[in-house]
Amino acid sequence: MKSLNETEKREFAMRILNVLTTNAQAVKAAGVDPSGKAAMLKVLTDEAFAAEDAQIRMEADCRDVTARSRATTQTAYAAASGVVELIIGTIGSDKQLSRELRSLRKAITRGTGTEKVPAAAKPEKKTA
Repeated sequence: MKSLNETEKREFAMRILNVLTTNAQAVKAAGVDPSGKAAMLKVLTDEAFAAEDAQIRMEADCRDVTARSRATTQTAYAAASGVVELIIGTIGSDKQLSRELRSLRKAITRGTGTEKVPAAAKPEKKTA
């Protein structure tokens, strides 16, 4: 038997609650008072659906925050690149500072800061 996902589990709880409420008289006639169990299931399913709604809202908020983070990061990066071009254009491209600024972007893509990251080692050949 496959395990149920969250949606299926909530649906099962709702269906059992529906069975208890629509068949309350028959269950009570059989000697079981369904009112306590129905009340419990109502509270639990309401909590489960409320938590699911909160999760959906949080996922949407995370997508919005991620988009804002990417946009502001791109803006900051573009501004920093503009500053580099301004400095190089002002002091001249032959100055040491200009050379360092131009190489900074390449250094960032290879690692952090101006440190050089060694080339990746070749994978070892497997032998039988």
